[in-house]
Amino acid sequence: MKYPLLLLLTLSATLVSGAKPRAKNVILFVGDAGGIPTLNAASIYGHNRAQSLFIQQMPHVALSDTSALDKWVTDSAAGMTAIVTGHKTNNAMLSVLPGTTAEDLRPLKTILEYAEERGLSTGVMTNMPIWDATPAACYAHVGARSMAGEIFGQLLQPRFGDGVDVVIGRDWKKVVEASAKLGLDAAAALAKAGYQFYDAPTAIPADATRVASIYDGGDFTPAPVVANVLQILGRNPKGFFLMVEWDMHTDNLEKGLKRVLTMDDMIRQVAAAAPPDTLIVYAADHSFGASLVGGLKDKPVTEQLLVAAPDQKSPPWPVYRVNGGHTGEEILVAAQGPGAERLHGFIPNTGIFHVMMGAYGWPETP
Repeated sequence: MKYPLLLLLTLSATLVSGAKPRAKNVILFVGDAGGIPTLNAASIYGHNRAQSLFIQQMPHVALSDTSALDKWVTDSAAGMTAIVTGHKTNNAMLSVLPGTTAEDLRPLKTILEYAEERGLSTGVMTNMPIWDATPAACYAHVGARSMAGEIFGQLLQPRFGDGVDVVIGRDWKKVVEASAKLGLDAAAALAKAGYQFYDAPTAIPADATRVASIYDGGDFTPAPVVANVLQILGRNPKGFFLMVEWDMHTDNLEKGLKRVLTMDDMIRQVAAAAPPDTLIVYAADHSFGASLVGGLKDKPVTEQLLVAAPDQKSPPWPVYRVNGGHTGEEILVAAQGPGAERLHGFIPNTGIFHVMMGAYGWPETP
């Protein structure tokens, strides 16, 4: 009976002290370009009902600024840097602060690196190139997001711990080519760093420990893959940090909205299965120029004219208008789990980092 008694005493002490429970695990979902207009459009496109996404039902929400250090409208590099380091930087820069010259850059410690430093397991999963801005900001520190070879090289030479444990993303051909230009054999380097390599995310076995799947091709079905990744990372008794990106750009409207629905379903499934000591956060690195501008409620929007022609000035009226490109309005941040209560009101994009660090209970160090 000592264990129930110990649990009771621990809970009583927590209530008396007013201490908030800490997160053992953090899962950060990033919808690239998945701002409020895109979420609204996808909700009505997929369910013919406003606010029908799981993301829109999460209990703790805030509106986040998305600006970069140098510009009001951010790119993914500066936007993601703010989220994972707590610092704004210039567009195109990845987890560094600019200096007086192009070479004078100060690396910024990412939340993934904090996790590695403390012995947690870590993962990066995306349907975009693994060297692209959003995943790369988690583990790389460069002055230009286009430096694919250097970014991949830094994946294999971590500053803290043994580096990312589970790596999933696209563009293996580009990784090989960019690495070769720097005199690096990408496959041999992965093997030397202890990674088991798989050419499809669905091929990763559940008993893997350190694994990379960098593939060429289109989207995979993410829900079973992320479930497998969580099983792998969850074996670490110290906990884990996982970043999952799913592209939501809507310059191709229906493709983008379908991706929103796919990610929303993935988050719903993960939230249902996650242990109670897991903080789950949804955020976007920036918003995008797509918006709801019309539509009748008496039939599904998919049966109506979806997008306006550029010169269209007369009926039939479109449901959506796509202006294209990133936009600078606030994005929705939504969360559940221990530490999610820290998320409220209007916050800077750097505040998302502080919410996650606070949930872990970690102080910020150089």
